[in-house]
This record gives sequence, C-alpha cells and structure tokens, in this order.
Amino acid sequence: MADVNERKTPEEIKQKILEALNNKPLNAQEISKEINSNWSTVKVYVQELVHEKKAKELYFGDQAIYQKIIEDTYFSIPIKEKERNMLKFIFYNAIQKYKEATGKDIKKTQIAKLCAEINTELNLNLPVVWYIYGPMPLMIIDTQKDYSTDFVPKNAAEIKKAIEQWIKNNTKYLIRELRVEYYQKSKNIVYILKEKIYRELETKKYNHISQLFFEFLTATLSYDRSFEEIMSEFYGIISGANYIKLFDNIEFQNKFLLAFDSLWKYIASKMLIDSLIKIGYSKQEISILLGQILENKYHITIDNISELKEVYIENLPEKLTPPKLTAMNPEAREVIDKWMDSGVWRE
Repeated sequence: MADVNERKTPEEIKQKILEALNNKPLNAQEISKEINSNWSTVKVYVQELVHEKKAKELYFGDQAIYQKIIEDTYFSIPIKEKERNMLKFIFYNAIQKYKEATGKDIKKTQIAKLCAEINTELNLNLPVVWYIYGPMPLMIIDTQKDYSTDFVPKNAAEIKKAIEQWIKNNTKYLIRELRVEYYQKSKNIVYILKEKIYRELETKKYNHISQLFFEFLTATLSYDRSFEEIMSEFYGIISGANYIKLFDNIEFQNKFLLAFDSLWKYIASKMLIDSLIKIGYSKQEISILLGQILENKYHITIDNISELKEVYIENLPEKLTPPKLTAMNPEAREVIDKWMDSGVWRE
C-alpha cells in the first residue's frame, strides 16, 4: 500500500477514486486497495466527491458504499467502456441513416427497439434490459446529442447493414405499434397484456378490464409469484368494482389509473433487475444500485392501491358486505396454477 506521504495531488486522488468506481460501487476500504492509498485519505476525498455530486453515498446494511454518478446511463448503472463505444456507434448511425432514409428525426423508442433487435440478431452482447416500455440499452438515448465517435467495431459494415434493414422494415409503425410488435415478437405476455389494459383505459369503456386484469395477474404470477399478495388484492377490488358498475365513477377511474400505473412501474422494475442479472450484474451490486428504488416503487403502489380500496368501499351498497379482497376464489386459483404449471411463460 502506498505511503501516506506519497506525492499525489488531491485531484489525482479523486480521479483515481472515480476510476475505481467505474465498474461497480465500493466501500472506502475497497477503494483504498484499488487506488493504493490509505483508508483515511480515501474517506476525505470520497466525501469531497459526494459534495461535488460526482459520487453518492449509499448504505448497504450498516455499511457506507460509494457509487460514481454516471450521467449517461439509467440509474447511474455502470457499463464497460467498450459497450459505451459500441452503443455510441449504433446511436450515431441510427440517427444519421434514419434521417437519410425518411427525412425525419428518429425517436428514442425507435433507437431502443433497433438496439434490442440488432443486439439479438448479431450477438453483440450489449447491455440491453427490459423496463417500463420494453427493451432498451442502459445508456441513455438523447437524439439531440452528437454521438460521433472514432470507434469502429470489426463488424461495422454488418452493423450498418442491420441498421439500414431495421429502418426499412419499421418506419411504417407508429411508436405504440412498434412497442407492441416487439412484445409479440418476443412472446412477452406480461407486456402484451399491459399494453391491452392501457388501451382499455384509454377507451374509458372498461368493458373488458376485469378479464384483462385477471389474465395479466396470471401471467405476472407465472413470471414471479412474489407479486401474489399485491396482485390478488388489486384484482379483488377490480372484480368487485366491475360487479357494482363502479368504473362509471370518475374518482374511481382516476384512482385506478394511478394504482395500475404505479403497479406496472413496480413490476417493470423487477423485470429490469432480472434483466441485469441475466447480462452479468451481481445480485449484491443490483441490490446496492436499485434496492431503495424498488422499495420506494413498492410503497407507492401499496399507497395507491389503498386509496383505490377506500373509494371502492365508500361506494359499496349498504347491504353489500365487501369481500375479503386479498383472497382468490378456488376457480381463480386453479386457473393460475394451471397457467404456471403449463410453462406458457417460458415458451
């Protein structure tokens, strides 16, 4: 380990700390080993970096962990430099070639789906994950940014050709149609049903909302049974509200939309975490980076469902006793169990 009096300027030490944090969050002791400086020196300068908003302090258990603030990735999730260079190359060519082909500016969603498709098609092993609107690269897309780069991958010609082909095949789709087309191609039932529910909400007719949500519940539980309690309570409210025609009530409509939106964001956050694990991030690292975010989304969902439940109970006819909302009837349980046992989700 370096001597305390080794000649390093404060800026050099802070730069080394940031470099050490490039790949994952670390505690002060781990940083000191990485940069070959003593623990007390690291503590001083890492706190300066926190004050300068170049790093942030997180707590994992009772231990302080430091994360580099990365401005060009979602949630400051670290990506490798070669991945960043490849994504910049794809973004730049997608923006340029779309403009040449259509005379219009490409949208963020289009770039996201383009990256997802050519990543799979060409086995590029890019950090592409599923989140609220489906697959997306971890690097933030800004269509107004100049992504020009000197980096040229070995398969540059193949990538450019794939980008051109994607543009040719997909300019006919509206943004929503593009999302749905990708969900169907990926056979992602949870996302397909989510989109159908949002479409039903937009019609404001609510004729199929109970059935759609039941299908959504079964698909979601096939994916992750930890959603059972929260989904069962929500479904109980929806089925009861549908029975007493409560979807005609504007207040209930608004509360339902807020509750479903927060529920979907919570589910999508779990999808994001699973995606990160699949592409190589450790569970501990993800817990540090996203644990608090996931917990916040869970509590927001619980609060919104509770408010929805209050409106539901307030509008129940006097002689009608509210059902136990957390319980599923035997028929529903049988359908869910058959769905999960069938392995439909995994096909």
